Amino acid sequence: MRLEFHALPSEVVETIHRTGLDSYGDPVERHPRAEAGGMPCRHCLCHVAEGQPYLTLAHRPFQTRNPFSETGPIFLCAEKCRRAEPAPVPPAMLQADAYILRGYSAAERIVYGTGAVTPRSQLVDYAARLLARPDIAFVDLRSASNNCFLCRIHRAD
Repeated sequence: MRLEFHALPSEVVETIHRTGLDSYGDPVERHPRAEAGGMPCRHCLCHVAEGQPYLTLAHRPFQTRNPFSETGPIFLCAEKCRRAEPAPVPPAMLQADAYILRGYSAAERIVYGTGAVTPRSQLVDYAARLLARPDIAFVDLRSASNNCFLCRIHRAD
């Protein structure tokens, strides 16, 4: 099975930049200078360049609101950036030893038993196993240390 790692959609990021509001309707935090390698943008899937401005905000990467619609902190480039193209391999910004992968149904509900702290080297294999299941529509990749949303994994068309 072929997979694709997807960044946040440009329309979502453009709305955040235009309104300056997060998923709760609160103002995003604007920071003047990123530290080296510390702020992974969920749109370009790269680290914000050292010394460049960035945003911190609460984001809920779901269309629906239900008990499983997790919200968490994310970083974005403060200036317009180009969305990362869907890719069959994890984004290079992923440098931790392990991440949380969790499968969701088409109704955006966690499929119990799918959440696992997964070594970086096994992300593709575990995501493929999850997406081989008919009850799983997509897989979210999150930080194992902070549970922050990083990107979404889909079956490739």
